[in-house]
Order: sequence, then C-alpha cells, then structure tokens
Amino acid sequence: MITSQHIEETYRSIKNQIEKTPLVYSPELSKRSGANVYLKMEHQQRTGSFKLRGALNKIKSLDSSEYKRTFVAASTGNHAAAFAHVCSEKKLKAVLFLPNDASPAKVKAIEHFDIDIRYHGENSMETEVKAADFAKEIGGVLIHPYNDIEIIKGQGTLGIEIKDQLPEVEVVMAPVGGGGLISGLASYFGDNEKVEVIGCQPENAAELYHSLKEGYIVEPSTLKTISDATAGGLEEYSITINICNKYLSGMELCSEEEIKKAIVFLIKYHQTLVEPGAALAVAYLLNTKKYAGKNVVAVLTGKKINMKLLNEILSDYGNDY
Repeated sequence: MITSQHIEETYRSIKNQIEKTPLVYSPELSKRSGANVYLKMEHQQRTGSFKLRGALNKIKSLDSSEYKRTFVAASTGNHAAAFAHVCSEKKLKAVLFLPNDASPAKVKAIEHFDIDIRYHGENSMETEVKAADFAKEIGGVLIHPYNDIEIIKGQGTLGIEIKDQLPEVEVVMAPVGGGGLISGLASYFGDNEKVEVIGCQPENAAELYHSLKEGYIVEPSTLKTISDATAGGLEEYSITINICNKYLSGMELCSEEEIKKAIVFLIKYHQTLVEPGAALAVAYLLNTKKYAGKNVVAVLTGKKINMKLLNEILSDYGNDY
C-alpha cells in the first residue's frame, strides 16, 4: 500500500515542475452548505488539470534507459494533455489513444504536441485496453491514467498542499473516475482520523461507487453523462479498488442537473470556468448540509469544457443563481 511518506517523497521529486495551486475560500458555498468550504484550484495546474502530477511522477520514476522505447497512453483528455506535455519536454516518442467521442476542447489542448494521436473505443475502458494491447505488441511503455502506483502517488501530492494550506482541514472532496486521484488523497490522509476523504461521481457513471458497494468491478455504465473526465469504467484488477476499500471515507453521487448548476455557480460566484467533472464536489455541496460545521476542501480538477455544452448550460441554467 501507498503511505503518506511515499507521497511526501514523490512531492519532493516533482514539486519544482508543478504549480502549487491556490486554495480559495467560498463564502457563498459555505453559506449554502453550512460548512466552511474552500476550493482547491487544481484546474489552474500546468496542462489544465491535476493529471500532470501523476504523469510526471510515473515517467520520472523510470530508468533513463526506458526513454528509448515508445510511450503509450489512453485518455479522455486530461491525462492526454499531461502525458503529451511530459513526453514532449523529455523528447520521448509517444502514441496516444483517445475514445471516439473525446471532447473537442480536450483534443484541441493536445493538437500542438508532436505525438501520434489515434482514436479507438466507445468508452475510456475500451480505449485503455487498446492502448495496453498496443504497448505490449510494440514493447512500449504504458502510462496508465489511474491503475499505477506511481500515478497514484503523484496525484496524492495534492493532499500535501491541501494540508499545508489548511492545516485544520476535516473533509476533502474530489471527483472520481478510475480512482487515481481519490486513491492518492485517501492514501495520504489514510492514517489521519481527523480527515475524511470523500469521492464524488455522477449518478450516470458511478462505476467505482457501485464496484465498492457490490464488492466486484461492475460493467461500464451505458448512461450518458456530461462529466466526460470521470466517465468510462474500471479496468479489471484495478488497484484503486483495494486502496479505496481500505482508506476512502465515503462516496457521494450527483445528478446531471446538479453538475450543470454547479458550473454556473462557479462562474457567477468565483468567475471560474471548469469542466463538468471538476464541478462534482461543488455540485454535491450545493445540495446538502451533511458536512455543516466542518472545514471542507472541494477539489476543482480540470478546465477543458466544450463550448457548445457550455452555451447550452448557460442557456438552461444561467439565471439560476
């Protein structure tokens, strides 16, 4: 298992190549939820999401002799940008697989990198399987978006910053897809009984939630969600399941409407634009007083939103707040 000491060692290794993103108090969200809510602005991270932490740590952890091989990754977008950024900086040969319905905003963010981009699959799990098979076929190095110890350790460094910025933190809430980020946070805070780590997922794509509940990895949801960053499914034997079973305090679900309204809320009260997946913790807090009286950090994980979707959300919910 990953310990807080492992994550602290990781942070020392990568901290000069990442941003220490701001932690911002939200008076309005605090008033509505009854909690003292702070927003961890990780959407301001280099490459536009928290994913840089994991990709950077994974590639740095490899022996330099590995750099002669082809690097392979699969992603719905944010891991793709982080992967492309690190590979480009280190001048590595890279092949990236995206799902067929990848967000145009996220594709746009990686087009300028000198990497080979390919499309495969109707969901992230299918894309990940293709990337893994391809890496094995060519003898490449697979950089997995979540099912990797070094990736999880990198994502967990977010917890170090949160603890430093708000020593009295009691609850950390973050979006969940495959579980890399929430596993890293849960591992870092795992031995701290004063801090709860809560994962947030869309009701329409709650694979980790249901897998933990049922005791086995469930099939990918066939329901549509605007939260493309957290959609897809879990790889068989994903290590995030065991980590979450051991350390995660709980999971909460959000409706599509709640996610859309949270995006509008952040625009109005924080002049902050995030992608749907990044708004999950805020979406939940806008509709509960379960954590009233506690010091809560909601992690905003990414900012690459499709403009057509944003226009639809503003048209439907722009006057809600």
